[in-house]
Formats: sequence, C-alpha cells, structure tokens
Amino acid sequence: MYWYRDGSFLSLLPWLATMLLVWLAGWLLASHAFRLQSRERIIAGLALGLTLYVWLVNLLGRWLEPGLGFAVPAVLLLALAGLVAWRSGARWLDPADLHIWPWLVAGFALFYVFMLWSKGLTLFDEHKNLSLISIIGNGNIPPEYLPGYPLRLIYHYGFHFIGGSLMRLGGLLPWSAFDVSKALLFAVTLLLAGLLGRGYVGRAWGGWAAAGLVALAAGTRYLLLLLPPGLLLQMDKVVQLQGTSALINRPFSEALFSPWLVDGGPPMPYIFAFLNGIMDPLVMAHQGPNTFSVLIFLLVWLLTLRLNDRWGAACLAIVLAMWALVWEATYALFILGLFTFVGLAFLRERKLNLPQLRPVLGAALISGLLVLVQGGTITELVRELIFGYEGGGLLQSLGLGVSGMLPVTSAANAVSFLGFSLRWPLAIVSSHLGPLSLFSPIQLIVALFELGPVILFTPWITQWAWRRAKAGDWLLGVLACAAWLGFIIPIFFQYQSDRDISRLTWQAMLTWTLLLPLVVADRTFRWPGWLRHAGAAALLLTGFSGLMIAGTQFSAASTTRLGENFNELDAAISAQLWGKLPVEAKVLAPVGSATILSGHLSGTLIGEPDPGNEWHQLYPAPQLADLLQYGYNFYYLDSRSWEKLDPALRAASGFEADCVTTFAEVWDNAHINYRRMLDLRACTD
Repeated sequence: MYWYRDGSFLSLLPWLATMLLVWLAGWLLASHAFRLQSRERIIAGLALGLTLYVWLVNLLGRWLEPGLGFAVPAVLLLALAGLVAWRSGARWLDPADLHIWPWLVAGFALFYVFMLWSKGLTLFDEHKNLSLISIIGNGNIPPEYLPGYPLRLIYHYGFHFIGGSLMRLGGLLPWSAFDVSKALLFAVTLLLAGLLGRGYVGRAWGGWAAAGLVALAAGTRYLLLLLPPGLLLQMDKVVQLQGTSALINRPFSEALFSPWLVDGGPPMPYIFAFLNGIMDPLVMAHQGPNTFSVLIFLLVWLLTLRLNDRWGAACLAIVLAMWALVWEATYALFILGLFTFVGLAFLRERKLNLPQLRPVLGAALISGLLVLVQGGTITELVRELIFGYEGGGLLQSLGLGVSGMLPVTSAANAVSFLGFSLRWPLAIVSSHLGPLSLFSPIQLIVALFELGPVILFTPWITQWAWRRAKAGDWLLGVLACAAWLGFIIPIFFQYQSDRDISRLTWQAMLTWTLLLPLVVADRTFRWPGWLRHAGAAALLLTGFSGLMIAGTQFSAASTTRLGENFNELDAAISAQLWGKLPVEAKVLAPVGSATILSGHLSGTLIGEPDPGNEWHQLYPAPQLADLLQYGYNFYYLDSRSWEKLDPALRAASGFEADCVTTFAEVWDNAHINYRRMLDLRACTD
C-alpha cells in the first residue's frame, strides 16, 4: 500500500480536478496580469496558479473544514482570475498557447523519472516532512508544535500544503503524497528554467542549458582527486567531516572515493566526491522546500518586469510572501538584494528611471506585511519578539535550535533571538566540512573546489548583469546584488545552527550558475574568446557531479519505500486511522508514528519531547493508570516496540481492562505482527 488509502486510483480525481482549476486560473492570470509570450503562459500559469493556490489554502484553511479548506481556494482563485480576464477586455485565452505541448510532454517525463527516484528513496528529514504533510492535510493550519499549547511551528512549511492537498483531496498516503509533491515541483521548476534560458539566449539550447544546470549544478569536489596525493594528505590534518558525512569515519582524502552510507539512500550508494556541502544538485533535492523555493525564484525572475497592471503587482506580492513561507532565507535575500540594488543605482545615477520599479517595490513592501501575519518562521519569530509566549522562552527550552529552524528566546534577549554572531576566522561554510578558513591555504583550496569554478567568473557575471540592468533589465542587477549578499554574509557571520547558513551560499552559487551561460551566449559582451570557452567548460564541470548523482539514483528506480521504518502494516493502519481520531484525542505513541499515520498531532511535531515531558516516563513503561492520570485517551500499540518491553510490564499494563476498546487494528498474514490503536476514553467515566 504505497499509493491510496482506499486502494483506488479514482480517489485521485478530486485532486486532479482541483489542479485543473488551479492551472486554468494561473493561465488566465499569466495571460492578463502579465505581459508574457505565448510559449510562456501555460507553464508560467501552472507555477503561478500553484503558488497562489497554496497561499490561499494557508489563509482559508484556518477557518474552513479540511475538505473545503483545500477545495474552495481553487474555486476562489479561478473566480478572481476570471474577473481579471473580464476586466482586461481582451480575449480570455489564446489557443495558440497550446503549441507548447512538447514542453508539457517533457515535463511529464521529468515528473515520471523523479517520481521513480523519490519512491525508492527516503532521504532527508523524512519524519518531519511526513508529519507536516499529514497534519496539514488533516486541517491543522497553521501547524502546531505541541497540542494544547499556544504555539505555532517556526518552520518553512509552505511546501507541505501540496502534499496535504494530495492526502485530503487525492486520498494518498503520506509517503506517496510527499513523493508526488517533490516530483511535481521538480518538473515545473525545470520547465520554468527552460523558459528563462530560451528567452534570454533566443535559441532552444539556452533552455536546455538552463534546465540542465538547475537540475545538475553542484560544486566540483571530485576534482580534488586530481591533486597530488601529498596535498590531499595535508587536507586530512585540517578538514574534518561533519554531520552525516562523519559516519564515513575515514580521513578526508580517503572519504572522497568512499560511499556515503546514509539511511534511505539508493541501493548503489552515493560517492562522497560527487556530493557537496554548499550546493547539492536539485536532482538530489528529496526534501522538497528547496525545490519549491527555486520554482518561486525562477517565477519571480520571469514575472517581475512583465507586470501588466495592479493585478500583476498583487500576484507578485503574494508570490513573494509565499516564498517566505517556503524558504524564508532566500526570500529575505531577494528583498535585501532589491533594496541594495535600488540604493546603489540611486547613488550612481541620482535619478532612477527603471521600468516597473514602483509597482515591484510596492509588491515587495506588501509581501513584507503579509509575511508578518501569514504564519511560518518570520511570523512566529516576530510574534515571539513582540508578544512572547506564556512561560517565555518556551520554544528554546524545547530545543528548537535544529536544522531548518531558528532558535528563539524571550524578547528581552534580541541578539540571541537572531542566532547570529560575527565569524572569526572568516570562512566559507560547508554543511559537510564545516567552516573552511580563508586564512588557511589548504582549507581555502578545499572551499574553492567545494564552490566550483563558476566562482572564478563572478567579476564578469557582475559586470554583465550591471550593464544589462542599466539597459533596462534591472532585475539582473537585483539578482547580482542578492547573490553577493548571499555569498558574503556567511563569510562574516555565523549562525547558531551554522550548517544552515550555507543555504545563502547555495542561493548565490545557483544565481551565478544560471547567469553564466547567459553571459557566455551574449555576443555583445566583450571578453576574450578563451574566457568565453573557459566559462562554458566551467558549466560542464559544474554539472558533472549532478549527472553522477542522477545515475546513482537510477538504482532506486525499481524499488518502493513507504518511508523510513514504515511498512505495509503501517500503511494499512493509516488507511483506517487518518482523519478519524477525534479532535480531543491525546495519543501516547512512538515519536512521529501516530502523527504521520493518523494526521492527528501526537506529542511534539519534530523530534522527541523535551526531557521534562511525561512521554519519557510513560512510553518506556506504559501503564493504563499512568496514561489516564496524564490525560491520555488513546494508546498506539506497535508490536515491534511492545514486544521489546519486559513481560512483567506488559502483564501489569492494564490494557486488558474491559473499558479499553480497539479503535483500529491490522495484522500481517502470519498473524504475528500488528498495529493497534487503543481507545481509553471509556476508562475515564
């Protein structure tokens, strides 16, 4: 049971119908709110419609029951798009836009390939992502961190609404909803990249190059293997593997050609030399939020200078706000880049004559206001800073300084609230290798190979972008400014969860990598011929790592995994449980399991409860009387953990009492292993 809770493909039809409405609405908006070419409208419309739809679900899902919360936004979006089309007075849709059908076929092929990989892999924050998709699909919007506390999750959960819609409207199970979400966004992102590359270069190869770079671009760590062995041995003394990379447990020089054995990876393991701690290729992006962030980045790039009227500006404001809900770091980087560019342009020109500047600045400011109230990382941090929470500093006491989340303290300590401090020595941060000091020649060499050769072309990329900006395409100047900020900030500042700050460097390198082929293709930009050829070679080297990773992932294409530590029994109990538990249910269960399988938040959303929580007392030795004392009215019994308990504890647990009933239960064919949700509510009467 990988796909559907009821086992039928027909359960997906309501979701497909909803997505057709969303796509149609996006197509209408792309045709009337923006000045797009015919070949751009359908693909840009799909990306635009999907982004606006998710934002509306986040808004309306707070007040509507879950089914309506995912369906009504599509109808509302189509109605608003129809109003925009009607007010424009132009033809609603142009059938000539459908000539893009070969691109759509390519998009479906990309979706299919990435779906094959995704269903065979369970990489990167699997339980966190599955939990969010499950509870959002069940109507927990905005998602809580702890049931019964006035806390909302400080996290970029915008991506998970797509999986939530697949569970609620499409009848999918959590893992298939997760995988379909990633595959869908991956395909649409590459199509958008192809549109941008085709538009700038003016030839088909520009689209292929841009899409290929978005999918495959990474650093060139593998080129370290070409260095003299003595130099590699010197690296062993100053380069230490961190995080999951440390599990290789070998010196750096040996780790380069060693397999990266990670839970949930493909049967043929990744080779460490082709991985990267700064710029993992998107083809390996099995987490999801970063793919959605790249989609919005490309959509903003495509739409910003094509606003048709105030409706276009309103759409852009919502797209930017949605970016903050998906990946707050890149949103903030873009906004900083926008205002930095405007400031620099004003200092140099004293009089700004930039087309579309005012409505774009207005959209950026409106997005900032929306971000303060829409939920997600920035909203909750501002709320904590201004109002605090009952019990002050509760989030930090719960240990939320984990990957992808910002640490929080009370409003009295704003410096530690931000989690930033000055870095010394100055360094380039790799999530695999840690800070690589600029003052250590050996570490600096490693850092340059980690970044890849594109970094060597940044002076010419910046010069080209500024010239194009002065000629009217000023968004290129914004992107160049944002890229430099993203590169410089991690060098001078460190973050409490320091590996996360490499995301800024990743965005900088992605921007430069996408700009370099445009520079290479621009024959009006004068630079030596050998340098142009070197730029093309740098792009080929940059994409080689991603190509190797893609080849490795084909070993997972013929396998299916339901999720880390889940099997068909878990799928069967989920089909019975999901969305069925009462709102007041308080469930004692293994970390994450009941939340993912039922869609009902049980315990903390991410990770184990804090050390003082009663879960640590109750779960290792569950007793009916103790559960009732702490207000639990359901107990999730997994035979794998139950059989590990001491027989005396099982015998004295009290779960054989007459008041304990079975809410849901499944057994394997041998009638040995089982999953069971016990209902304890009658025991409290």
